Amino acid sequence: MQKVVYEHRSGPTHQLQRGSMQFDDLDLNLLRVFDIMMRERSVTRTAERLGRTQSAISHSLGRLRMLFRDDLFTRDGSVMCPTPRAVELLSEISGALSTIRSSIDRHQIFDPASTRRNFRVGLTDYHAMVFVPELLREFARQAPHATLNIIPANGIEILNAIHLRQVDCALTGASIRDDPRVARIELGQDRLLCAVWSGSAIAKQGLTLDAYLAASHLQISADGVSSGLADIALKAAGLKRNIVATISNYLILPWVLRGTEFITHCGDGILHILDDASEVKVVAPPLRIENVSTSLLLQHHMATDPGMIWLTQVISQIYDGSQKTKVEIMKAQVL
Repeated sequence: MQKVVYEHRSGPTHQLQRGSMQFDDLDLNLLRVFDIMMRERSVTRTAERLGRTQSAISHSLGRLRMLFRDDLFTRDGSVMCPTPRAVELLSEISGALSTIRSSIDRHQIFDPASTRRNFRVGLTDYHAMVFVPELLREFARQAPHATLNIIPANGIEILNAIHLRQVDCALTGASIRDDPRVARIELGQDRLLCAVWSGSAIAKQGLTLDAYLAASHLQISADGVSSGLADIALKAAGLKRNIVATISNYLILPWVLRGTEFITHCGDGILHILDDASEVKVVAPPLRIENVSTSLLLQHHMATDPGMIWLTQVISQIYDGSQKTKVEIMKAQVL
């Protein structure tokens, strides 16, 4: 048999000599190494996940490189970055492994109480504020031996995070284009409200359309440029608000609003975390604005995975519970 030699050289690229490693030589565990590496981007963490040594993972990567005649992963500091070829292979390899896993799982029962599986959920900071406390409690209660990673996932990055297996699923209120490779579960809708400092004139006098248009607005935008649903509603009415600044997340909202007359829009899920100490008051906007749809996204071929079915049910139940609590809060505040 002709030998395949993978030459490690200095510099950003390596050269791979053409060889004769064929499909019959393939060990299925090599594909598992590839799949986990795409998630972890680390030889050390991949070894820990698979219960193998780092040298064994490095050896497997060498075999994968020979098989696909590509570097597949290149080191950038402490991160193993996938090459374009690796990204191209991901959906096919992940899909194949999912099919095999599903075939086996049909004859087994997924038990959250005993599983040691790792789950990764992508959340925006808005959904993290609303969901993480209850999600962590419920996850630990039902799956005490499993692990859960909460990964930041902004609207502009969510599809890539799903395609590249950086997350198993992602919760978003962003307008995400339809993708045949991504399954979408509609959970419900959030109403857009206006948030102001509780000591502001607006909080004391009420918010009219004239006051709204005259005020200085903060736009919460992950990319700093995207317009919001409020701007769409205003444009349809031939109006425009005065946006003086953008902020990238909800977490700093109380400190940004405090002592100002600024107005910003936020989903009504924020009602769950506001208290008197936040000094944030929410009021209804003086114009009709479309609600924000909340969706759970995951790869299509993972939608039938028993573990993912369990996780999506847990997230759906938490969302339903938060919606009921939110309705009670809104009734009490007459919003």
